[in-house]
Amino acid sequence: MPHTPADTPAVLPAEILDAFRLHPQLPDLCGQPLGAVLRSGLTNRVYRLAATGGTFFLRLPESGNAQRIDRAVEAHNLVLAVKAGRALPPVYCHPASGILVTRAVEDCDRLPEDAPERLGTALGLLHASGAAFEGFIDADSLRTGHVRRLPSAAIADPEMIRLTACLDDLAANQTTYVPPPVPSHGDPSPGNCLFAPDRLWLIDWEYSAMADPAWDLAYAILEHGYTRQQERRFLQAYAVTSGDASRVAARQIEIMKSKCDAVSALWALEQVVAGRDEVVFLPFAQARRDRALARLDKMQDPAI
Repeated sequence: MPHTPADTPAVLPAEILDAFRLHPQLPDLCGQPLGAVLRSGLTNRVYRLAATGGTFFLRLPESGNAQRIDRAVEAHNLVLAVKAGRALPPVYCHPASGILVTRAVEDCDRLPEDAPERLGTALGLLHASGAAFEGFIDADSLRTGHVRRLPSAAIADPEMIRLTACLDDLAANQTTYVPPPVPSHGDPSPGNCLFAPDRLWLIDWEYSAMADPAWDLAYAILEHGYTRQQERRFLQAYAVTSGDASRVAARQIEIMKSKCDAVSALWALEQVVAGRDEVVFLPFAQARRDRALARLDKMQDPAI
């Protein structure tokens, strides 16, 4: 017997009920929602949604990020990522609201032993796909953009000032070969890597763009907390599948790690200024600031 709206459990979050009410395509495509489990994430609320039409991932964006993300660009890049075999096909994609629905897949109960190799392979295949993503990630421009938007009091910390000066100096004296930009995920953090038993899916393409291949590599190494051995395995797997994109100098990856950490720190400070939980985002910002400075200090040490 088909379910009716009256059959929808009252325990469903109001935002899901609102989404199904405001977007009549959702009940047409998914059926009526029956239950939902919230998955972890910092920039969106992603639910594993049980409905009469199956099980889905439903993404509802945080309103505070609406001005920072071009959803039309994300939708364009997602189509290309699906064609490249790296992304789950969308069931429903509505750029104006940021709502995205895909079919759910079963992920592994625990992280597979070959997780670094799987991620390196996935990024290598994406970078070598030739997809013409819209948008461009430039670490230095991202960082200066965050600085411009933040009130001066938020970045008056002496260590943040020192980090900014170090990175400005690196940008002014760039000598390392930079490969041509490649189609990049932009945020290959653990929460955006869905390890199914037989493959790895990259999800959440809102920061995807063309970029220096070192961006994805550095970001992945940092956010997954790879050991030196895991990093070697990750980069070796990447080199096998990435073709010309694998010509990324080790020093460039190290520099990009500090740039990524600086961008992440400033992004977190923006969340604090916007009124989001300071207990979560301030330590996040400080940890990434300190990690970037420690790496830059080590790189400048002539004894190393």
